[in-house]
Amino acid sequence: MKWIFLALCLVLLAPLVLVDVPPLLDYPNHLARATVLAFGARDPIVSQFYAVHWSVIPNLGTDLVLPPLLHFLPVHVAGRVLVGFVVLLPVLGTIAYSRAVFGVWSYWPFASAFIAYNATLLLGFLNFDASIGIALLLAALWIVWRENYPVRTIAATALGTIALFLCHLVGLVFLLVLIAGYELEWLCQQRRKLAAIVWRGCTLVPVIVPAGTLYAATQLATLDPKIEWSSLYDKVWQLTFAVANYIWPLDVLTAVVLLLFIAGCVAMRRCQVRLCSGLALLLMGLIYLASPFAFKETFFLDTRISILLGYLLFGALLPVRLPRRVAAVAAGVFVVLFGVRMATLAVAWHGHQRDVAQLRAVIAQVEPGARVFVTSVSPDEAPDYWRTSPLNRMLSYGIRLDVHLPALLLIERRAYWPFLFDNPSQQPVETLPPYRELAARIGTIPDHHQLDIPARVDLCGYDYVLLMDAGGDPNLAQYATSRLRLLASADVAALFRVNPLACHA
Repeated sequence: MKWIFLALCLVLLAPLVLVDVPPLLDYPNHLARATVLAFGARDPIVSQFYAVHWSVIPNLGTDLVLPPLLHFLPVHVAGRVLVGFVVLLPVLGTIAYSRAVFGVWSYWPFASAFIAYNATLLLGFLNFDASIGIALLLAALWIVWRENYPVRTIAATALGTIALFLCHLVGLVFLLVLIAGYELEWLCQQRRKLAAIVWRGCTLVPVIVPAGTLYAATQLATLDPKIEWSSLYDKVWQLTFAVANYIWPLDVLTAVVLLLFIAGCVAMRRCQVRLCSGLALLLMGLIYLASPFAFKETFFLDTRISILLGYLLFGALLPVRLPRRVAAVAAGVFVVLFGVRMATLAVAWHGHQRDVAQLRAVIAQVEPGARVFVTSVSPDEAPDYWRTSPLNRMLSYGIRLDVHLPALLLIERRAYWPFLFDNPSQQPVETLPPYRELAARIGTIPDHHQLDIPARVDLCGYDYVLLMDAGGDPNLAQYATSRLRLLASADVAALFRVNPLACHA
């Protein structure tokens, strides 16, 4: 079994060999911020753009891990080391949780590799995905050690909740749900005096208090809730996001195959569910139904919980006593389907490496300290272009993945681009004036046709315009000629020099 696990790890890590900048939506932005944290204070150019501003923030995982790595490894090697760790950690956690719950080693939790490259990972939510693995590992520790080593277990879990707080609060909630499932099972199985039950409940206080105290010290605790809800259709659709990838029919096929297998096992009474894991699955399902899409400037909340449910299907359930022929057919189908999915991922990532090479060639003449405005040819502007675009640029459910790729301007050219994540309630970096005003003036990335309307977009203060997905505009040479001069172009991007005499015109 250990050799199969090793082979599985190698297969999951293989895509990281194909690229030096993985096509994960938020990843380039996180890497740029890590570069600022590691070297920005000593860099005479970057230190004019940003300042480090540490505070108690429940989203610091990558900010604490990546900057120290950058002092020992090249930036793109360090980034891939972190991504590889995040890819493997939830799979390892699922295997450990299943072993703790059922007391046996099984190949079923290995199938959680199907969702290792899930929607949230491809969106670059590295802190969140790391928190899934940490929560599952801590829950496994709690189940195995709680009765025999209560003091050690409570102490280790209390420290673990701090780590989860620093990764993501949803991961912390996940751990508490997993522990609650075990404790409720204990309560159902024991016939003890009320005093013993109360004491058992009190021992949970050290697990909850550290993270709760840290949360009370954050800016997040005082933010306006600003709740946004998903529609019922979106709630149902998001249940497939655990297997979301680049090709919609393949994602649907994967979901159908996995659900049919589980349903078949249940129908044949060949699916084991322990009370603690069943309760955890039920609680997470209820939380998913009640959770909003956005809360306190954190988005995709219900999407994240759908990913947790996906991992729990492999950790909380256990197919048992399957007929040999059924098990062999299921294993064969799973191996082929997993191979097709990983091959699709490899093709997409290989295509992304071509995009990165093109972008580097386009921005090669941007000098350190330059200010670069970013716009793009959106799917609404060029639907035919986007319909035939490479796999790597968009997920199967329509979210673009190249939005933060211009972060390479900061990472590799030491130039300013106005979209670094610098929310004080979520990141330990702040943008300095006058760059803060330049960023505030833009807001979100505008569609490129807006630059033809001078009153819409003020380019004053910028030296260049980087147009992403430039292949969607067949007339680049005539694009905003009164304001811009084309310097370099490729399908993935084009670079223009801003005419300083026409920044308002």
